[in-house]
Amino acid sequence: MGSIGARHGIAAGLACVLAACASPPAASPSPPSAGTAPAGDASAEARELAVGGFLDLALPANASTGYGWELVETGAPVLRQIDPPPVIDAPTSPPMPGAGGISRWRFVAERAGTVEVLLVYRRSWEKDVPPAREARYRVKVTAPGVDAGKD
Repeated sequence: MGSIGARHGIAAGLACVLAACASPPAASPSPPSAGTAPAGDASAEARELAVGGFLDLALPANASTGYGWELVETGAPVLRQIDPPPVIDAPTSPPMPGAGGISRWRFVAERAGTVEVLLVYRRSWEKDVPPAREARYRVKVTAPGVDAGKD
């Protein structure tokens, strides 16, 4: 009798798993906020640095939703994109499937000027759909020896 109960428990557990697989997928979670201007907003987060300085950007992302950050305006020729520095994230537990992460970009200031860097958060296959989020940065680069706070 004990083995029948065990088999019944296994069968019930298997039925629950199969039912979950057969259910329609839940709607994708809302993409994370970039912490900057929402899509359609003309405002931008201001950053200032001197020639030779670095601009490091880190935005929350979750590739499992199909969304990803796309660099639209690079700030060239004032800024030049370079590889981001290695980041050691010490998770408290192994990463969970479907968990979000951080997308990173690094730029070096090549010359003085004011430029805009724009990233949009979208699904790559949705070409005619407005981005879910955008991150816009207005970057002022000053020549060496010039006070970045003065205009």
